[in-house]
Amino acid sequence: MKREARTRFFFFSGSILLLLVCLLVTPTSATAPQAKKTAPVQNEPRPHGPMARATDVPKTLEPRQQERRPAVRASRDERRTATRARVRLTERELELLARLVYAEGRGEPYEGQVAIAAVVLNRVKSPQFPNTVREVIYQPNAFSPVNDGHLTYKTNDTARKAVRDAVNGKDPSRGSLYFYNPKTATSDWIRTRPLTVRIANHVFAR
Repeated sequence: MKREARTRFFFFSGSILLLLVCLLVTPTSATAPQAKKTAPVQNEPRPHGPMARATDVPKTLEPRQQERRPAVRASRDERRTATRARVRLTERELELLARLVYAEGRGEPYEGQVAIAAVVLNRVKSPQFPNTVREVIYQPNAFSPVNDGHLTYKTNDTARKAVRDAVNGKDPSRGSLYFYNPKTATSDWIRTRPLTVRIANHVFAR
């Protein structure tokens, strides 16, 4: 009996020692992996300029507030009533141009009257001349009716219509800056200008 008791004692002692060894070698607890904390991307600065990618652009953009500007009122005579390219004319300028067309082109065909109005508008657009119809017409030695005092207030519906057509883009002069009557012109310089077209009694040139 004593021998059997000793065997059981050694068996249980060995089992306990083996269990203690296992407990010491193998960890009894483990920590669960934690997700890495990342800063919110909504506050990160985004690249600008040509190197910015499409994915870097915010999906929602707040609309820009439009600046409110005070309204500008103009008198009836100063309101712009017609435009041709970058040329803008007031009602007074339209009437003044019609008077010049009548003084220079009465007796000429309708196409020639439109061409005269177009020459004035071409000068307004050209950096070689003043930038308003009035200044172009009253420029010294520009048009004989002004020099001779024949630019009266007289005009007609045909001249007004010719001005309107020129303002709306018609240019039978083909971009000319000058015109003259070769039978009556006294300037040798004007005859040296490159010719563009001849309409009835007038030669148009640049």
